[in-house]
Amino acid sequence: AVAGRNLLTFKSKTISEFDREEEITREMVKNLELQAIDNIISGQEESGLEFYCAGYSPVYYELNGNRISELIGHRGKSIACELIVTFLPRVVLNSMFAVLEQAGLTPVSVTLEPIAALYAIVPPEIRNLNILLVDIGAGTSDLALTKDGYIYGYGMVPEAGDEITEAISQILLVDFNAAETIKRSLDKKDVLDYEDIWGKKHKINSQNLIEKLSPRIKKLAEAIARTALELGEAPPQAVIGVGGGSLTPHLIKELAVSFGLSQEQVGLRLPQAIKNIKDRTQRLTGPEAVTPIGIALIAANSLGLYFIELEVNHRKFRILDFQQKKDVLGALTVSGVLRKKRLYPRPGMAITCSVNGELKIIKGTLGKAARILRNGNPVGELSEKIENGDRLEFEEARDGENAAKSIGELLNLQPIKIIFNQEAVEILPALLMNERPASLDSGVIDRADIRILPLKIKDALRHKAINLENRFSERQILVNINGSPTILTQANFTLSLNGKEAHLNTEIKQNDNIEFLPEKPTSYKIKDIIDIPETVEKVHINVSGKNIEITVEPVQIFMNGRPARPDEFLLDGADIRVYHLKERAVILSEIFRYIDFDPRDTLGKRMKILVNDTPAGFTTPLVDGSKVRFLFEDRNEEEAKDRKFGTN
Repeated sequence: AVAGRNLLTFKSKTISEFDREEEITREMVKNLELQAIDNIISGQEESGLEFYCAGYSPVYYELNGNRISELIGHRGKSIACELIVTFLPRVVLNSMFAVLEQAGLTPVSVTLEPIAALYAIVPPEIRNLNILLVDIGAGTSDLALTKDGYIYGYGMVPEAGDEITEAISQILLVDFNAAETIKRSLDKKDVLDYEDIWGKKHKINSQNLIEKLSPRIKKLAEAIARTALELGEAPPQAVIGVGGGSLTPHLIKELAVSFGLSQEQVGLRLPQAIKNIKDRTQRLTGPEAVTPIGIALIAANSLGLYFIELEVNHRKFRILDFQQKKDVLGALTVSGVLRKKRLYPRPGMAITCSVNGELKIIKGTLGKAARILRNGNPVGELSEKIENGDRLEFEEARDGENAAKSIGELLNLQPIKIIFNQEAVEILPALLMNERPASLDSGVIDRADIRILPLKIKDALRHKAINLENRFSERQILVNINGSPTILTQANFTLSLNGKEAHLNTEIKQNDNIEFLPEKPTSYKIKDIIDIPETVEKVHINVSGKNIEITVEPVQIFMNGRPARPDEFLLDGADIRVYHLKERAVILSEIFRYIDFDPRDTLGKRMKILVNDTPAGFTTPLVDGSKVRFLFEDRNEEEAKDRKFGTN
């Protein structure tokens, strides 16, 4: 049997992240665990040693950073696990086999001392408990922990029975062999006789010596507890002691204190508790016999460690078949092919982008899993058991390809059909990617902001190769209409969309009809922006006995403070004031357009105006039927005379 102290136990944590949320499969978890094991192997290779992986056990899993008992079936963007992995240095077995060969012996069965002790003293029906087995020998204390029916951790404390023997030697000044004899008699005699290194004989009370040894015993118990807690992270439910060192007085009591357990949870199990054996010698009664009996039982039941000869990618390997459970996955791991080659592909990186504010995801390909053949046949499950002489062929997984698409492949953009000057035309919308012009052939960049610009009339003109920059132009003018600003666009051409006036920046859609007249400028007159009623009003006035008819326009227009006609062109910055009929009256001064009046005839005379026999002035309002009289008098005459006028 190989001593438990030759087993190396490591902890390893690894994390796997995905570009997007994925459903966790059994294969993903297996791959994660393999990465954790490979991390340990890669680190140990630097020492130049080779190892057999004796087994591993998950400590915990994490999903998106949170601990979880089971990963399979959940969805997340990251998974992690921590493993306890046990290795057996290859040199240990090779050395043991070399010694056996020199002695002319051939190993029939090889096992590990902790395995043998557990097999003998811890029956299967209690292996589901969290149990610590401590094999306390002379130089070391070997530890093994069980839980859920399997061994999940091994450890070694470089302190054991010899520590107590050396303490006795120092206290009593005796040689090592004498101290060993005294130690074995502590629980058998009340008074011990011994001879020191000077040859003097002494007697000592056993209890007094035990009290002096108490600090060393306590120190040994604490070292065992400390190592066990590091392996298991939590106190065991029970501690079982075997080996000759477990008989050290008060050690079982101190172990209970160090673990924080009751005395009933810590104790020795003797060979009498082992089932299906018969001790014909009647000498295998102490805890020191448990491990040898376990070695014999494992050999008798063919439960030891066996080696499988197999070929992996045309290279021969000898693999330790731990507990006869070696499968394809274990063989690949131990052979080392998984250190540089992977079982599962990494999916290609995805691309995310925004199209007019809408999130788009372009997925990469999933890749191709590893191809594994066993004796020429495809392997269905990695848990498939292997046999001696098997041939494995392993072809590494191929990673998925990163996402790649052009804008055209992403959008499937269709052209807009329009009529331009009675000709059918198809136009594609303009594109921007990250605020720069792009085409349908442009590759989509990760996190790109893609915008499909609305088509405008100017895009249709450019599509028809009409040079807007050099020949055709638009300009905007600002006019105020009764205090309200209005922006108008003037151009040296004319545009219409579906029969209505349009501009270069007017948006177009499917089946629109555009008419472009390059030789006809677009300008605005006052009447283009003001709704002028077609009807006019007539006001009848009697002027000095003659009837005249005054035409009253429905509106009165002023541009920049002067009267203006509706057909006048608008000026940039013009201030337009519009007065409707209901907002003004006909004033007296307007009648002069309808009568004959020569100002020279009034020289030296004074004019007096009466409206309905009431004195009036030029701004006096007139209404339909008003009577106006003009009286003129010499400046020296007191009586004025009516003046008769002709009409125009």
